[in-house]
Amino acid sequence: MPSLQRLLLHLVFLLATVSAAPSQYCLFGLPRDEIDFCMAVSLYHNHSTSAHDVYLSLAVRRSATQSNGTSLGWTAIGTGPKMAGSLMFVLYGDPEASEAKPTLSVRTVKAGHSRPAQVTQQDTGKQLDVRILETTWKKAEDGLYVATASIVCYACSEWMGTEISPESVSQPWIWAWNKQQDMKAFAPDQQLEAHSMVDGYGYFYVDMKAATSHHSDGFPTFNVTGEDSNIGTSDRPIKEAKTGLWQKLLSRPLAHLHGFFMMTAFLLLFPVGAVAIRSGSEKSFKYHWVIQASAMVSALCGAIVAIVMSDKVFGSPHQIAGVVIVSLLLVQAVLGWRHHVDFIRIFRRTWISYAHISLGFVILVSGWANVIGGLVLYGFSKFGIAMLALFILLEAAGVGAWSFLARRRSMSRGTIHKETPESSAAYFALEDIPESDEEDDAAEERGLMQKRND
Repeated sequence: MPSLQRLLLHLVFLLATVSAAPSQYCLFGLPRDEIDFCMAVSLYHNHSTSAHDVYLSLAVRRSATQSNGTSLGWTAIGTGPKMAGSLMFVLYGDPEASEAKPTLSVRTVKAGHSRPAQVTQQDTGKQLDVRILETTWKKAEDGLYVATASIVCYACSEWMGTEISPESVSQPWIWAWNKQQDMKAFAPDQQLEAHSMVDGYGYFYVDMKAATSHHSDGFPTFNVTGEDSNIGTSDRPIKEAKTGLWQKLLSRPLAHLHGFFMMTAFLLLFPVGAVAIRSGSEKSFKYHWVIQASAMVSALCGAIVAIVMSDKVFGSPHQIAGVVIVSLLLVQAVLGWRHHVDFIRIFRRTWISYAHISLGFVILVSGWANVIGGLVLYGFSKFGIAMLALFILLEAAGVGAWSFLARRRSMSRGTIHKETPESSAAYFALEDIPESDEEDDAAEERGLMQKRND
């Protein structure tokens, strides 16, 4: 009986070893002057530390005919869904420098969206140990240079930043690159210039569980079979491909909630409110302020969600712009209220009125731009962003056309150049123009009926 148990254990161990295969992710962007790299990863359970070691192979292709020099740029990948807490591997160098090997720098970001710095003993803790075993330049048959690096991260599952889980079937990773920075110094602590905000960074997801085994057999090798050489990896969360819309929304609930509030405010309610004020209805101003108040509430809710999910409020241009826009919304509300109070008292526009109109235009256009910026930051597809930009252009044209036609209608009725207090009050007042005797008396005290008698 004991021998049978040992045999079963050996079979289970053998099956676990055979079934584990490296996960591989590749982006072939060199023909389009974009990032071009492959990574392959394997995990092994280290029985002496009870943690998991990570073996990583990284390859970066670079053109041998770069007109602006072969030492320009860097390529990086990192664990986790964002820069803060990520364990990053940055590869750079010059293939034409004599006896110069590629530099592989291990870095992290402690908070926000700041410049990555080299990891320290304080970052790694007692068990974790990252070693760079080899970096080389190779010249391929097609004339391209290929930088390769082999890295082992002992006890990598003990990383104190974002979680590196050997049980995850959809472990998030990030990538970024810069093609302009001169990296001739080759120092492992050389400061990095920022990546581009368009096509300069992205995300992918790795099935770490499928790449995990109990036996280490060296660094994973690349298995490039064509344009799509991804194995156990995906551009989208792997669980998402197997689940429905509800599960997709739950994968990043705060980000989706933030986007819902902001898109509702700036793509729906604010434009509708702008149209309502030019509707020609007797209750146009009521519709306007009710809709705009609802839009402001939606925008404030979106801002609160953004602050909750952010490590640093001013961490990116999108966040900075968002704070400015929301602050201007509060100013806009005060201007709108003050405009109404002054108008029903003196029956004409003041500088506050024109400031309210101009600021509203600035906020709406800025909000549209920042919605697009947020989707870029989220990693939304280029096609989806292009379609949204087209929708915004059509919406802007529609709002502009509606305002133009409303002005033409008003001019045809003679209400632009000869605006009466009665029509203005009906257009801008929160309440309808009084019609009962008691309301007429109240209006007379404000000066309206006195103007009629004159």
